[in-house]
Amino acid sequence: MSKWYCIPPANYLQMLVTWPYHMIIGPHVKHNTTYRNFYKNNPGLYTMLDNGLWEGEVLKDTELLKMANLLHADEIIAPDDKTSCLTLRYTKRFLDYITDKGQRYDFKIHGAVHGKTFSDTRKCMLKLVDMGVDIIDMPKMLGPELRLLLTSTLQERADLPIHFLGFYKEELSLLEGSSAIRSFDTSVPFKPKYGEKFNLELPYTWWNRFIIKRRIKYYEEHYGN
Repeated sequence: MSKWYCIPPANYLQMLVTWPYHMIIGPHVKHNTTYRNFYKNNPGLYTMLDNGLWEGEVLKDTELLKMANLLHADEIIAPDDKTSCLTLRYTKRFLDYITDKGQRYDFKIHGAVHGKTFSDTRKCMLKLVDMGVDIIDMPKMLGPELRLLLTSTLQERADLPIHFLGFYKEELSLLEGSSAIRSFDTSVPFKPKYGEKFNLELPYTWWNRFIIKRRIKYYEEHYGN
């Protein structure tokens, strides 16, 4: 069953402290003290640290590793780019950097797949596998059809976990009985009601505190153990 990593805004962090899986946005940590202190003070959460590409401020090797240590991160999305060429260069450099620092095995490392064509994207994915990343990330910009095709291709070549960055509604059925996708992430508070469609809210109710409280209560009652 796939895991969901939540991406809560700073003003609702305490309400989601019981949610076990969090995705931390690097630039938010860098510029928001509340956000930074929350994750420093809650080392028991299982966290994935995102480098910040889609926020327009990519944290590179030194800064990213320093932040991962500060926040007790369990996983790191290696520095990437919207092109395959630079993604491969940045990811390789980061892997070499953390190996030199003696921390290669302290974190699980994500390699994000990019490319302009299917061939380019597929090649990027397979080169990331060869580099030795622990988890393959499929960015949302690839679209649902390409992400599913790449997932199928990867399963034929390597037994690596796959994380979908964001999600499309038509992908939700993958959560039921599928071992292909290890995890998704979302900034939408969701009701983890497996066995049927996820009950996602319209934008204006996404961060309504009463909805979040109800969903946390539901999660604790049904999945807390």
